Amino acid sequence: MALVCVSMLGMAQTNKIAQNKTTAVKKPVVTTTPKATAPKPTATDKKPASTDKKTAAADKKMIVEEDKKATTSVCGYFCNPPLPYLPTKLDVLFIGNSFSIDTSAALPEILNSLGIANVNVYVLYKGGCSIKQHYEYFKSGEKVYELYRYNMLGVQQIEKATSINDVMRRYSYDVVVFQQYSLESGDANTYEPYLAKLIQAYNVTKIASRTTFAFNQTWSYASNHKNIGKYKTPVNMWKNICNSVKKMKATTGIDVIIPCGTAVQNARSVAALNVDNELTRDGLHINLYSGRYLLACTFFESIIAPCLTRNLRDDITIYGKSNETGAVNNSNRRLLQNCARLAVANNYEISEFAGQ
Repeated sequence: MALVCVSMLGMAQTNKIAQNKTTAVKKPVVTTTPKATAPKPTATDKKPASTDKKTAAADKKMIVEEDKKATTSVCGYFCNPPLPYLPTKLDVLFIGNSFSIDTSAALPEILNSLGIANVNVYVLYKGGCSIKQHYEYFKSGEKVYELYRYNMLGVQQIEKATSINDVMRRYSYDVVVFQQYSLESGDANTYEPYLAKLIQAYNVTKIASRTTFAFNQTWSYASNHKNIGKYKTPVNMWKNICNSVKKMKATTGIDVIIPCGTAVQNARSVAALNVDNELTRDGLHINLYSGRYLLACTFFESIIAPCLTRNLRDDITIYGKSNETGAVNNSNRRLLQNCARLAVANNYEISEFAGQ
């Protein structure tokens, strides 16, 4: 019995020693190594001071260019709300001059033809008025404007003498259209800061909960107009207008363009439509019938059609008497519609399909 106990005690001690050995093997060994010392730069490793300056200058230039890209890639001083979709009514305000009258004059014919009774286009008219002058009249509050309303019933003069301040707050406008004075329309430097100030003035005056801003791209003068010399030729004037509108769009974020100028250039490229004095009645204002119908089609395609989802092709307007120059009828209506639709499709290019 004693021998068995000793033997068992010996086995227990042997197992304990084995366990201790196993634990010793599993225990991690921590070693430390001295920190590596970075080699000192040699003369060949050092960059010349002139290289550092060039690199810094290049970096600075890149930062400036990136800042410029960032500035021009955003909406500018506001973000333009989209056009309303299927509103119960559509109220539009033109802040302009006689070119706004020309743009709107034939709208009642189209609205009546299509049976559209919920559209009112208000034109705040002051002959030859520029964006800068509109801003100055807002500050002064002078009653120098006439106010007209265009709808399917025709045109009505609402006020003979009113101010831009009063008209801005009179109705809840869904769309407000700005426009530059025709002679300055090809000079981008004449747009700002006055357009920005006008938009600010409207935003603190309006009663509408939301408003989309649009811009009417006007047309160039005829070749024989006394002021065409500023731009050399009608085509060159139109190109300058397009470039100015592009800059305005990049600066302001106004992305709804009514390309009346391009529509006119499209029509001028079609022999059957180039009536009167290059589609004008005095080298400046548009022809009373086909010209005004063309502009109204361009307005309709830019603003009314996308809001109400109506098709200009359904219009069957007869505008003007058959013996009057440029009267709109079944022979030229489709061509005029084409010129307008193509301009809306591409605001800054004369289309090869205008005569189709």
